[in-house]
Amino acid sequence: RARTSRLILAEMGVIGWLAHVSMKQAVLMGLIASLPGLFISYTGFTEDDFANPEKLGSAQFLISAGVCVFIAAMAYRNLPFDLIPDWIPLLGKMDDLFAGLCAGVGLTLVYLGWHYGTGPKPAEILVAADLLEKAHVALVPAKVVAVQSVKAGIKAARPFANAVKPLAETFYKSTIAPVIAAAKTTFFGAAFDEYVASLEKANPAFSLVRKLVKVKK
Repeated sequence: RARTSRLILAEMGVIGWLAHVSMKQAVLMGLIASLPGLFISYTGFTEDDFANPEKLGSAQFLISAGVCVFIAAMAYRNLPFDLIPDWIPLLGKMDDLFAGLCAGVGLTLVYLGWHYGTGPKPAEILVAADLLEKAHVALVPAKVVAVQSVKAGIKAARPFANAVKPLAETFYKSTIAPVIAAAKTTFFGAAFDEYVASLEKANPAFSLVRKLVKVKK
C-alpha cells in the first residue's frame, strides 16, 4: 500500500508538472501569435503604411514595433518546448540565441523611436516613462540612506578589524607559518631528496625515468 501511495503521488506530480508546462506553453504561444494583430490594431497601420518611409520612421511605429519584438523574443526564450529542442548539441541553443538577438533589436527600435522618431510617442510609453522617472526620484533618498548605512557599517567595523588584525598576525606567525615552512622543507628540501631516493629504491622504473629526464635536460 505504501508503494502504491508513492506511485500515485509520483504520477500526480508528473501530471501536475505536465499541466503546468502545457499551460505555460499555450499562454506564451498565444501571446506570440497575437502580437502582430495587436500591433496592427493598436497602430492602425495598413499595408500601404509599411511602404511609407515617413510612417516607418515615426516614433509610434518604432516604439510599438520594438516593444512587440522584445516581448515576442522574451516569450519565445521562456517557452518550455521551442522549435529546436535544447538537448540537441550546438543547434539546441541557436534559436534561443537568435531570440536574444531579436530582444536586443527590439530595445534598439524603442531607443531609436524615443530619441529619433518623428511625430507623437505612444501615450502608454509616456506614462511608463513618467512612472519610472518618479520611481527613480522616490528611490534616490533610499539609495542615499543605503550608501550612508554601508559607510557607517564599514566605519564601525574598523575598530574591530584593527583589534583582530594583531591576533590574526600572531596566529599566522605561531601556527600557520611553521606549517608552511615544514611543508617547504619536506617537499623542496633535503627531506624531499630522501623521499625521491626511497622511491628509486622501491621502484627501479622511477629511477630510469628520472635518468632519462636528466639526459634530456
